[in-house]
Amino acid sequence: MKEMFTRRRIMFGAGGAVLLAGGAYEGRRLLRKRYAPSPYDDLLAQLDDRDADAQIGEAVLADIDDFDAKTVSESVRARLAHQSLAQAAVADATEDRLLEANGWVIPETLGLLCALAAKAE
Repeated sequence: MKEMFTRRRIMFGAGGAVLLAGGAYEGRRLLRKRYAPSPYDDLLAQLDDRDADAQIGEAVLADIDDFDAKTVSESVRARLAHQSLAQAAVADATEDRLLEANGWVIPETLGLLCALAAKAE
């Protein structure tokens, strides 16, 4: 009777599983929408849906007359240097740093990050 599990079959099966898992992971990354490079990519990578967030950013920008992207990006980088975006949003709400965007009240760090997304388009 022929052996069902040979070392060769196990190695090929394990190798195939690794290739399949790696392909699924890389395929998802490769199919993700790509954006033109911007000086804010390190910050914008924290947004889940950059297109939707850019729309929020347009609403934020409508209420800010003197928006300086360089100054804003430095401020946001400093806020996010030692905390996550979620932690910064909670701190903003606690310290009453809020922005209005089209009737929505949002944490300042998130609003400024969305405005950077709008400027990067």
